[in-house]
Amino acid sequence: MSSRLALICAALLIVVGCGRSASDPSSNPEPIMDEGYLTADTWNDGRAEVAFYQIERTRNQYGEPEPQSFTAGTYLVKHQFSPEEMTKVTDGGGVSAFKYAFFYEFESGSYEYKRNWVVNARQSDLRPFKQSFTSFDWCSNQYRELAFSPDGPVEVRMRSDDYGNSRDQFAGRAQSYPAAQLPLLIRGLDLSETDTVSFAVATADGNHVPATAVHAGLDSVDTPAGRYETERIRVTYDATVPSMVGEESDSTELYWRGTGPRRLLVKMEAASGRYRMTLVEHLRSAYWEENLWPRLERIEARP
Repeated sequence: MSSRLALICAALLIVVGCGRSASDPSSNPEPIMDEGYLTADTWNDGRAEVAFYQIERTRNQYGEPEPQSFTAGTYLVKHQFSPEEMTKVTDGGGVSAFKYAFFYEFESGSYEYKRNWVVNARQSDLRPFKQSFTSFDWCSNQYRELAFSPDGPVEVRMRSDDYGNSRDQFAGRAQSYPAAQLPLLIRGLDLSETDTVSFAVATADGNHVPATAVHAGLDSVDTPAGRYETERIRVTYDATVPSMVGEESDSTELYWRGTGPRRLLVKMEAASGRYRMTLVEHLRSAYWEENLWPRLERIEARP
């Protein structure tokens, strides 16, 4: 090997980290999650966080100018999950995980849309395990899934009566998360030592869209649920990603997370003002054992 070629090879090894690509899912980037927050005793009370938000947007589900306003429900609960079986387990196995759900209904013309997202992620660092989506829109039922295998590819599945059926896979990547996990992700970010962290959003077409979250200041935010002291976090995407609130994201979104021990998500909006959601009411409940609806003061109907 000539000395010139050897120098080129040495330089390439330095650039790519001794032969390992920066996109290699086996790489070990610096942690971006606050493990102390995610594993705190506050999550061990045997109950779930149930929260309701008012969604307002200036465009409808087709991207057409049409104001829409409706209520969304969420819950966040800890349980045991098997990454191998991709399901909750109750026999003492699995790993400790968060389950986060986001759901709503709205009407548009003759149609009624019912949408539900569920995400499972490892408690200690929010590594994604599974995102599932179901919907009914008077045309068809749909089921869509992203399954993040522990040591393999991300599996993509879609089944529908009207919209076709498909199954595919793509390579995973460290610190890449499905879009439905973003509200939980923002709450878990560690911004104590730095004001900027980077991650990616994994999409069903196999892309990992780079994103940056910046701690942009402290705000007092008034909501129907009261006034909250919050941290304002600005998230910028290199390209649009799917949005549970806006259908398709703006290039920049703003999140306000509470400064309390649970970092409750208080508000989120697109930088353009095209869509937003605001906290209306929340409580902690073992909803699988009690009927929580009589306890609510501002939410009068199920989302």
